[in-house]
Amino acid sequence: MSLGNNIKKYRHDLGMTQEELAGMLCITSQAVSRWESGAGLPDITQVIPLAQALNVSIDALFGFNTDSYDVKLAEEVTRKANSLRDSGESSQGAYNAVEYLDQQCEENIFNYGIMTSYVQAVGHMSRFVNSKNSYYTGLLKDDSKLWNQIVRNAENRAMQVIRYSGSKKLSDECHFALAWLCWHTQRWEKGRQHVEALPSIGSNMIRESLLPYYIDISTDEGKENWNAQIRDNYQIFIRALNKQILYTAESMMWVSPLNEMEQNCLWGIAIIDRFMENEKMKAHCQGFCRDTYKFLIGAYLRNNEPEKAAECWKELMAKIDGYIDFCAGIREKDLEEINRIYGLKAANNMRNYTREWIDTKLQFILGQLKSWSSEEVYSEFEKLIL
Repeated sequence: MSLGNNIKKYRHDLGMTQEELAGMLCITSQAVSRWESGAGLPDITQVIPLAQALNVSIDALFGFNTDSYDVKLAEEVTRKANSLRDSGESSQGAYNAVEYLDQQCEENIFNYGIMTSYVQAVGHMSRFVNSKNSYYTGLLKDDSKLWNQIVRNAENRAMQVIRYSGSKKLSDECHFALAWLCWHTQRWEKGRQHVEALPSIGSNMIRESLLPYYIDISTDEGKENWNAQIRDNYQIFIRALNKQILYTAESMMWVSPLNEMEQNCLWGIAIIDRFMENEKMKAHCQGFCRDTYKFLIGAYLRNNEPEKAAECWKELMAKIDGYIDFCAGIREKDLEEINRIYGLKAANNMRNYTREWIDTKLQFILGQLKSWSSEEVYSEFEKLIL
C-alpha cells in the first residue's frame, strides 16, 4: 500500500475525518486530502506527529511489513546479549551486553524489540554502578560521562518504544526497566512515574479472568482453545507469584537475618515445587526455583554456613537433573504437539534447556556465590559439592 492509502486506512480505523486529522496536525484538510490521493507527501517534520495522531508506528505508516523478521531478529540478539551478560564477571558481563545491544540498536534503528532489550540491559547494569547497592563493583566510577550517556540512550530508546512501537508488552518492559534504572540512580519521583505506568494485579479486574468466558466451547476446537486459555492464565499467574518470591529472596539475602531468609525461601521453594507438580507449569517455575535457591545458598555462605549451602546446592542439582530429563523426553515429541499442549513460551524453554546450556548458567551462578562469600567459606563449600 502507498503512504496515502496507509494514512487513509489508519484514519478510518480511528473513525477520524480528514478535518479532525488536519486539526491535530495544525494543517488544512486539503493537505490531508492530497496525501491520501497521492498528489502530495507530508513534510519530513510531520511524519512523527502524523504517526502519533494515527496511533501507529512509523514503520506501519510507511507500510514496512517487517514484524516477523523484527521479532525473530530481536530474539536472536537478546539471546546473544544474555549470553554475554551471564559469562565471566557479573558487572563486566552486564557492560558487555549493553555495548553489544547498543551496536545492534544502531544497526537496526526501527527494531523496537532490540531497543527494549537495550533498556533492560542498562537497568540490569545500573546495580553495579550504584554505589549504594549491594551489587556495587565500582563499574564506570571513573567515567561518569559515559554512564550518563548510556542512561540517556536508554531513556531515549525507551521513549521511542513507548510512543511508537504500538506494543503494550514492550512498553511495559521499558517502564519496568526504567523504574529500576531510576531507583539505582536515585531519581525517585521519575521512577515512581514509571511504576505507576505499569499494570497492577491489585484490583483483580484483569483480562485473564474473563477471557475463558468469551471462548465458544460448542466445538472441539473451541474446547481446546478454552483449555489452552486456562493453561495460559495459570502460567501467567504463577510467573507473577514466582517473581515476587524471587525478588523477596534477593532482597532478604542482603538485609535480613539468616533465620528469616531461610524461612521465607524454604516456604517460597515449597510453593514453586507444588506448582511444578503440574507439568504444564514446569517451564515457568524452574528458573525462579533455581535463582531462589541461589540466594538462599548465598545467604548461608555469607553467614559462614558452607555445610547448609552445600546441602541446598545438591538439592538444586537433583531438581535440575530431573528437569533436564523431563525436557529431553518432551523434545522427542512432535513439535506441533508440544506447542499445543504446553504453549509456545514453555515449548521454547524446554527445547533450549539442555545440559550444555544449564552447565554454563551454573558456572555463572557459582561465580556469583564466590563473590558473595569469603574465600575460606567458599573453598569449604566447593569441596563439599564436588
